[in-house]
Amino acid sequence: MKSHANFNDFSTQAMDDGFDEIIKKEWAPNLVIEKHTHPFDARVQVATGQVKLTLATGAQTFEAGQGFFIPRGTEHAEQYGPNGATFWVARKS
Repeated sequence: MKSHANFNDFSTQAMDDGFDEIIKKEWAPNLVIEKHTHPFDARVQVATGQVKLTLATGAQTFEAGQGFFIPRGTEHAEQYGPNGATFWVARKS
């Protein structure tokens, strides 16, 4: 997934790609979110901090400047680093 230099560039690209909601999301340090799903597709770029994302296929850690896509209904868990994280999130219903 392409990394964007700022929130405006991320938002513009996401809207061009058909996403209908773009937000900034803050996560607390060392927060653990157990397995769950979302009723929307999510494109995420980590703006600051880090998150370990665990899917059925394994776990991967994402840091500032990296991003990922989670299709709606995909079960996953999240574990945030010692400094928490800020995400840019594009959602498609």
